[in-house]
Formats: sequence, C-alpha cells, structure tokens
Amino acid sequence: MRGEDSPLKCRFLEEMPVSKLKIMLSATEVSGDLHASNLVKAIKRIHPSADFVGIGGERMQEAGVDVRAFTTHMGTIGLLEGVKFYPSFLRIKSMAEEILRKERPDLVVLIDSRDFNLRIIRLAKKFKIPTVYYVAPPVWAWPDWEAKNIARSVDRVIAIFPFEVELYEKLGAKVTFVGHPLLDLAKPEMKKEQAYRKFDLNPVKPIIGLLPGSREQEINRLLPVMLKAAHILKENLKEAQFLLPVAASVFRDKIARMLKRSTVPIKMTDNSVYEIMTISSLLITASGTATLEAACLNAPMIILYKTSISTYLLGKILLKIPYVGLPNILAQRRIVPELLQFKATPKRVADLALKMLADSRRLKRMRDELKEVAGKLGRPGAIDRAARAVLETAGLYKRGKR
Repeated sequence: MRGEDSPLKCRFLEEMPVSKLKIMLSATEVSGDLHASNLVKAIKRIHPSADFVGIGGERMQEAGVDVRAFTTHMGTIGLLEGVKFYPSFLRIKSMAEEILRKERPDLVVLIDSRDFNLRIIRLAKKFKIPTVYYVAPPVWAWPDWEAKNIARSVDRVIAIFPFEVELYEKLGAKVTFVGHPLLDLAKPEMKKEQAYRKFDLNPVKPIIGLLPGSREQEINRLLPVMLKAAHILKENLKEAQFLLPVAASVFRDKIARMLKRSTVPIKMTDNSVYEIMTISSLLITASGTATLEAACLNAPMIILYKTSISTYLLGKILLKIPYVGLPNILAQRRIVPELLQFKATPKRVADLALKMLADSRRLKRMRDELKEVAGKLGRPGAIDRAARAVLETAGLYKRGKR
C-alpha cells in the first residue's frame, strides 16, 4: 500500500548508528500514553541508546521516558469540559518550551491530543526541531481546516488508518502508513478457560463487560447509566454477570466508590481488558479506542456516549460523518448500535442489551462484521514500522542504506 514501509529487517538493526539520540514525546490521553509507551519500547529495540523525555502518563514512565508532567487525567472532549485544566496546560506548555529551549531534543513526537499538541508543534518549529505526529487526530471527521493545520505544521504524519494517507498527501504532508498498533496489542494473555477461573465466572451464563471510558468526564456521565442499566438487566436476566476493567488507574478509587453504591455485584479488575473482551457475551462501552480494541477481538458491543449539551450541539454541526463509533466509521455503515446523548438512558441500554443477548444470530453476524473491520487496519508490525519512521525522521536511518 502506498506510504507503507516494508517489515523491519534484522540487517536494519546492524546498520543503526550508535549516535546519541534524544526524543521528546507529548501525550495527554490514556490511549496516547499507551501508544507512546509501546513506540518507545520499539525504538529502544532498534536504537538502545536513545533517551526520552516527555509529557504523558505512567506507561510512558514505565517504558523509560523521563516524564516531566503527568497529564493523562486531563483528557477531555469539548471546550467547556477542558476549561478546568487550562491553567495546568499553560504551566505544562511553559515546561515543554523550557525542555525544547534548554535540552534541544533531536525530534518531537506528538500522540493524538490535537489542541495541546498543535501548541507544542509551534514551539518546536520556533526552535527548528523536527516533528512527527503519530496517531494523528481524526481530522477526517472534522472540518477540513483542521487537517490543513496539521499537514502544514508537522514534518511527517504516521498514519494508522489507510484513508488518512490520501487525505494528508493531498494537503502536502509527508505521510507514512504503518497500520493500526492495536493489531499488535489487542491480544489476551490467557485462554478463555483461565479467564473464567481468574474472575470466578460461569461460562454458560451471560457475561457483560462495562467499559465507561478513560476520561473523568466519561466516567461521570456514562458509568451511572451503565450501573442503572445493569440493575435492569439483572432484574430481567438473573444469571447475568458483570465485569468492569479500569482503563485509567488514576480513577480507580473513584470507580470503586461508584460501584460500592451499586445494587448489582460488579467485579472490578485492573488490566485484563482483552481477557474481558474475549469472554464477554456483550460489551457496553464508551465510544473511543475501546471500540476498536473490541473490533480486533470480534467482541459484540453497544456504544454509548454523552457529553455537555454545548459540545453535543457543536459536534452535530461540525461532524462530517454519521457515526461516532470507530467500527462503524471503518465499515462505512452501522454494524454496532450507538446510543448517544439523550438516547443513552439506562432503559434503552438495558432493553437493547436484552434483545441482543437473546439473538445469537445477530451476535454472530456482528462478530463476522467486526472481523472484516479489523482486516481494514493493515497488518501486524505497525509499532515497529512506526518506530522506524520516527528514527528515519530523526535522520538516523536512510532508505538508501537498505
């Protein structure tokens, strides 16, 4: 496919120079923290002496990044929702400028988080430091000026969706298509039988996974809906079992308090999200990365989303696509039901879940359609290809050497 690199070769490792390399990364979302951490690990496999500094979260720190500011708890969607974090972002922006001015990294890698990262890009250009956008914001869903702004600003876009390539190339950006990193990541570490035992579940009874999102605003708006829906489901389906994997550890205590007030027993887990997706009869999930993870694992789902009225109305005006769920966007049709804003009520969620659980053919059809969606994400090895593109932009690897 155009813009795609060939698989990483062993001789590529041998050809890498031993020069010192410093990379700055910027991610302000839980999903961005995950993608950044895996990118760092891949770069280290190729260029072990590389140093990393950045703005992000716990996963980046565990991967060896010198994280100067933790930002994953600040992820929001909408103008009003982000207001309370504005003073913090101003301080972090000043910190980023100081890193760029004093430490002069060889490259800046931006991960998602459009509004904040565009400011970082402008600072990098001020100091003549090249930039790469990895997991670029979904400009294909928003007005064209967003895409133009990013295409003009960065030295390279690393595209994870195939349709991003043509979009950015038309705007003059240098684009490398690597495929979606979730193809490498969305894999359970244990077999179904082990997962049933670990979570003390009966495999012949319905298992429902609740995924309220990784942002505080999502947890506040969606988890109460999910808990009330679980109550209705339990009343109508006595054998139903519920699991909730915590996406962001910073909100673990908050979620635990909310579950404690629930009238339905719900097992909360740290990590194990892919195991839960694999064993669940049905997922009730916030729109976002989790829906694509579920698609990679062919897990049937209901997608929910609620935001402030102002953000919702603005989205209705500006959004260029008829769906919010990534599986539906990639399929270009509604294969997964979406209950958004005023339709995301406990009764609607529960009623739909009961209908789906009672219709094995519908669930089978959805699994098959999700498998087709996953097939559109490229091929495994995306993270290694992204690492090579980053190093190439940093000037450490030239295609002519191969």
